[in-house]
Amino acid sequence: MRLLDRRVLVVGASSGLGRASALAIAAEGANVMLAARRVERLDEVRAEAGKRASRVACDVRDENSCRTAVAAAVEAFGGLDAVVYSPGTSPFTPIEDIDAETWRSTLDTNLVGAASIARFAVPHLEASGGKAIFFSSIVIDDRPPRPYQAPYVVSKVALETLVQAWQGEHRGVGFTTIAMGDTITEFGIGADPEVIAGYAQTWAERGYMYGRTMEPESVAEQVVNALSSSETVRRIALTPHYPDPSEGNPDVFDLAELDRKRREAK
Repeated sequence: MRLLDRRVLVVGASSGLGRASALAIAAEGANVMLAARRVERLDEVRAEAGKRASRVACDVRDENSCRTAVAAAVEAFGGLDAVVYSPGTSPFTPIEDIDAETWRSTLDTNLVGAASIARFAVPHLEASGGKAIFFSSIVIDDRPPRPYQAPYVVSKVALETLVQAWQGEHRGVGFTTIAMGDTITEFGIGADPEVIAGYAQTWAERGYMYGRTMEPESVAEQVVNALSSSETVRRIALTPHYPDPSEGNPDVFDLAELDRKRREAK
């Protein structure tokens, strides 16, 4: 019970990395406020997380909604010890085909929403000496960047700098980014699977992929580790472990299998 009685707001807790993080945090004894747009999903997560979990609707693209989510956590728990920000979106499109609205919508979720949550949470985190964790991506370390995801890559590079800026001005809060590799979530659902398969093949041929994908629980382990550390963990970079050659090389482009796993992750 490494997080016993900690007061934690998890934004984007309805699925994927946010859901896995919320459940892992609750399992360590924390009080967890689950926040996301899809409230019906949050009810399912709350039932699994147990009596220490509460929920609040939150659309990170709406500044007032971010303010309300933070306020709900503070009111429910009498303060705030940590925030975990997981929302993320990406178009899968050649850069020359990306219009201004797509750029704006991606940045609103991946960057501006993170800034809004931090803005309202930091005064409470400073009062408690708390921590804030934001999910980045290992794609920002690739040179040149992985193709067909330009707004996503740009937003995550900006997110890393945003978190550093918050840390520079608010030393009393421990800020962490977790840059993770390809993970089975709902990310990419809605995109044309044949288009994604073609892009994935290109990524593999150019050395951007690792032969397998991670489960959200693997990333959630590192969230708990960062929150429970007595020190500030500035950045974690997490990639899939290469498969054992003796077991063969799994086909990460099996669309039926990927689709099944993504839907199970809902």
